[in-house]
Amino acid sequence: MVGPGTGVAPFRAAIQERVAQSQAGNFLFFGCRWRDQDFYWEAEWKELEKRGCLTLITAFSREQKQKVYVQHRLRELGPLVWELLDRQGAYFYLAGNAKYMPSDVSEALTSIFQEEGGLSGPDAAAYLARLQRTLRFQTETWA
Repeated sequence: MVGPGTGVAPFRAAIQERVAQSQAGNFLFFGCRWRDQDFYWEAEWKELEKRGCLTLITAFSREQKQKVYVQHRLRELGPLVWELLDRQGAYFYLAGNAKYMPSDVSEALTSIFQEEGGLSGPDAAAYLARLQRTLRFQTETWA
């Protein structure tokens, strides 16, 4: 699940439901500008992480000179992302601002498919399209 900013809101209930059903393998990529101002439900995420119910990956874009966004974290964890999607059949959910983030995340994913899966550019794009067609890649974005 990738939910920067207020995009994390729908994932809170989804993660709570998965935890209540004892479903493991919950990954959340969360991004915001400032950890101390915008880290929605920080204590809840950290508690779930401590209990082993959630793997939380964060990107705080304004806390260092070079901006870091969720797509950067996805690329850094490319081998894990490929393993989850290709070998474990994971689902990928994305929610948030529609301006740049969805296309940036899609570009990061196709890059991962090329680097980790050995796919050509067209094959990586087709792989992402197949994930979308089979509802394993879903987005909810707004302007």
